[in-house]
Amino acid sequence: MSAGKIIGLQHLAINVTDLEAARTFYGELLGLPELPRPDSVAEQFRSIWYLLGNAELHVVENPEFKPLKSPLGPHFAVACDDFAAASQRFVDSGATLVFGPGKGMDGIERVVLKDPTGNIVEVIDLPLHG
Repeated sequence: MSAGKIIGLQHLAINVTDLEAARTFYGELLGLPELPRPDSVAEQFRSIWYLLGNAELHVVENPEFKPLKSPLGPHFAVACDDFAAASQRFVDSGATLVFGPGKGMDGIERVVLKDPTGNIVEVIDLPLHG
């Protein structure tokens, strides 16, 4: 390997139109722990940072944002420790489901949700790479 190789994801940033609705979706429904933000960031724009496995998810408020209309277009996928329990929680919550819970064409269990802005989040029953 050469020096300077990419070793992993540090953070992913997405836009949302309503930060409080996003806090309910990402913090309560998905159960992501909220992280503190540096004061210099907090002073410049409204956002919430979450711990996402060993990386971070930065949710940035942009009231004018319009996600793409593609049903499974740009998205990110997350793994969970109990797919059946997580899936049932999503169904029970009345979240907007795009697919599943069920097996995709590849035979892997997944559920695909839309956050309140329309961003696509896939929860997949696969382990993380070790």
